[in-house]
Amino acid sequence: MKKRFLAFLMVTFLLCGCTSYERDESAGEVIQISLADMESMMKKGQEFTIAFTQSMCGYCEDFHELFENYRQNHHVVLYEVPLEREKEQPNVNRAIIQQYFPEFDKTPGIFYANGGKCIDSIHQSQRMTEELFDNWVKKHKLDKKVN
Repeated sequence: MKKRFLAFLMVTFLLCGCTSYERDESAGEVIQISLADMESMMKKGQEFTIAFTQSMCGYCEDFHELFENYRQNHHVVLYEVPLEREKEQPNVNRAIIQQYFPEFDKTPGIFYANGGKCIDSIHQSQRMTEELFDNWVKKHKLDKKVN
């Protein structure tokens, strides 16, 4: 009986200890990059969060407003590719993006990459809310405090 209790206690400790982390409450930032920069980051296997946006996109404007408020006390670095600044035609840009982020279909496309692979995205079928975004940030520990 004592061994079972200790085993249960140990498993509980491991599960609880693995799910929490210290969050960095300093301000986050948006860094604008090009598709070529994104390709370079993917080839280097960097860990990053990226948003593909357009200036004439209402959903992108909503996300900008949400992230601007959110980043004030969540240290999330978001790399943004404003697609209207790219020199190629939209279908070429889409093909480049989909090589790395196959789920990309519309803007804003928000993804988490690590090790040269797309790990996750915020599904565009979901209405973007701060709670949804915060849960996604916590899932990937994107605002983890680095000591």
